[in-house]
Amino acid sequence: MEKEKINHKNIKNIGIVAKNHEDIKQNINHISQILNLYGVNTILETESAKLLNLKGQSLLKLAKTCDMIISLGGDGTLLGVCRKIVDFNTPIIGIYAGNLGFLTDVNMANTKEFFADFFDGKFEVQRPYLLDINLKKDEKILNKIAFNDVVLVRSKIKSIAKIDAFLHDKHFNSYFGDGVIVSSPIGSTAYNMSAGGSIIYPLCNVFSITPICSHSLTQRSLILPKEAEISFKSRDNVVVVIDGQDVYEMSDYDEVSVKLSDKRVNLIKSVKADYFDILKEKLRWGHND
Repeated sequence: MEKEKINHKNIKNIGIVAKNHEDIKQNINHISQILNLYGVNTILETESAKLLNLKGQSLLKLAKTCDMIISLGGDGTLLGVCRKIVDFNTPIIGIYAGNLGFLTDVNMANTKEFFADFFDGKFEVQRPYLLDINLKKDEKILNKIAFNDVVLVRSKIKSIAKIDAFLHDKHFNSYFGDGVIVSSPIGSTAYNMSAGGSIIYPLCNVFSITPICSHSLTQRSLILPKEAEISFKSRDNVVVVIDGQDVYEMSDYDEVSVKLSDKRVNLIKSVKADYFDILKEKLRWGHND
């Protein structure tokens, strides 16, 4: 979605999904008061409303009926919202009340300034690439979307995982170790980075494969183009974890296929947020202490 397709002047209803936090009531009221100044009505998601002893609406209903969704919490809250409403194309704003995240770049303390810019047309739309996942399990095919990553990891402490990898159905590698991570660009600063994988600029149309604690020193993170489709098979005890939220056990002859998805979410970003400034702050680049 291009910026000009989001008409900020026609925003009338905004849904709010909030993580349980000690200041949640104060934060929600603060955001609602600001938006009311612009003639915008706010509607709480069901679980968020319960925290305030109010009635709300399901996230899916908010995605259908609201012009925009606010995710109030950290990166995990935003990730969950994105995965659930990816089919609705509803713009999403990530606001954090605690520590700066890689995904949420609007500080709760700066919401008044942010919305002043937004309703003046000063905002950016980021459309990160997601991952399409097909899990062939027990003669059934499960189709899933990952915002950050899909991880194949050993399920037993005493054994290593052997995972065979195929590129366009041709075997190209076997990973021996704790597992393997397939990461989207925007997910590259999550588990992928912790495992030694490369940081990928969020809007690049590539994805990466990174081994976890490989038993071979020659195994390195690999970056693949948009056209690539990777698949994995394992006869060992391996668990598939999607975005750290959905978990599936792999059996013999089960197969996991991953590629970049044609689906993308629409994240509303502050014009004052700079990706490399966020990296510098989060990763303490330039600090020697």
